[in-house]
Formats: sequence, C-alpha cells, structure tokens
Amino acid sequence: MTIHRILVPVDYSEGSQAALAYAATLAQELGASLDVVHVWDRPAYVSETVLVGPSGEKRPLTEMIRENAEAEMKSFIARAALPADAKLETRLLSGNPAGRVLEELALGKHELLVVGTHGRTGLRHLLLGSVAEKLVRLAPVPVLTVPSSRV
Repeated sequence: MTIHRILVPVDYSEGSQAALAYAATLAQELGASLDVVHVWDRPAYVSETVLVGPSGEKRPLTEMIRENAEAEMKSFIARAALPADAKLETRLLSGNPAGRVLEELALGKHELLVVGTHGRTGLRHLLLGSVAEKLVRLAPVPVLTVPSSRV
C-alpha cells in the first residue's frame, strides 16, 4: 500500500502537537502530504441566530467561533516542529468531530489517519467518549495513534 495523503485531525492540544509532529516526520519519509483539519462546533444550546459583539457590533456567534478557530490553527501550526519542506494543507470543518473526520475519510483521499491519544478532557470527554477511540473503531483506513509523550 502506498501512502500519498495523511489526515491529521487536531484539537490544538499537546496530543495533537505530538500527532502532527509524528505525521510530519512520517510524511517526509514517505513523500506524502498532510491534511491538517480542526473540527469546530457551536455549543448545542446556542442558536445559529445568536448575535454577539462588543461596542454595539452584532455578529453571529458561529462566525466568531470560526474566526477564533482560524486564529488558533495559525498559532498551532506556527508552534509545530515541522520540516521546512512539509507539504501541508490546513482546513476547518464544522460539526461533530468524529463524524466529520469519518466523512473526510469516506471521500477516499487519504490512506492513513494519524491522531493524538490525549486531547481535551473533562466532562465532555466523559459524556461523549474519546474522539480518538471512535476513529480507531470506525475509520475505513489504518489509524496511527500517537501519545502526547511521544515528542
């Protein structure tokens, strides 16, 4: 099996940094490209029509969430220990993280998924389960899991 494209979902955590660093090294050795995606979602209890903003400026909350996710992605990539010649594309997706990553994989453009094993935690993790665990069980391609202590 030849690996041309590697999908790396990130949540901007230390685990995601480790996964991206490992995927970048692997991609360089294989001559593959990296697709780095972050899945953001508005809180379920907030309507699409909620408007927020300082100084009387009203903007949709989802627009502000997306803009914050874009800024976080730029900062995350800037902090990453990537080779100078890394073939890298970043994208933001919206929706359920595991579901959206599985939809990306279903398109058939990636031969490997590299994911960190220690993302964000807390009550959401307890109630929804691990995104990495769902991806390992349901992904249609091989999944390489990288612990955050790997780097």
